[in-house]
Amino acid sequence: MTTTVHALPIPPIVKTVIVACEPAAAFHVFTAEIGRWYPLDRYSIAPAIDCQLEPHVGGRLYEIGIDGQERLWGHVLEWNPPSGLALSWQARVSEDEAQRVDVSFRAVQGGTEVQLVHAGWERVKVGAREWRDKYEGGWVEVFERCFKGFADKAG
Repeated sequence: MTTTVHALPIPPIVKTVIVACEPAAAFHVFTAEIGRWYPLDRYSIAPAIDCQLEPHVGGRLYEIGIDGQERLWGHVLEWNPPSGLALSWQARVSEDEAQRVDVSFRAVQGGTEVQLVHAGWERVKVGAREWRDKYEGGWVEVFERCFKGFADKAG
């Protein structure tokens, strides 16, 4: 008799912030200005000077290294300004291990609620739970501090 073992699901990372600007401005900051707020000095594949997001389905999200090389982080899966976008996320893993990052923007009193959901950890072949735990802390710095701080100033 053959027994199939199913891995327990790995919960997504969910982060939510309220930023002091309207949804269109928050979406613009998150996408078009990512290279200005993303902390590349702490979170990059290799030493990097910039990161870019191509604004269309199929567009790339990538960093530009100090050596001029482009290193892929993922691709745009959905592009719905100003309400949201979805990205594949494959920084440091192969394309078949890519997770999914959904970012939504919703008007609330005093600004915009921005929610980031990073899911699909089961696709990572080695150390999925450890990677998820690292990203849990990383998104605190990247999203909750850096993005929010920059977006609040854009308001």
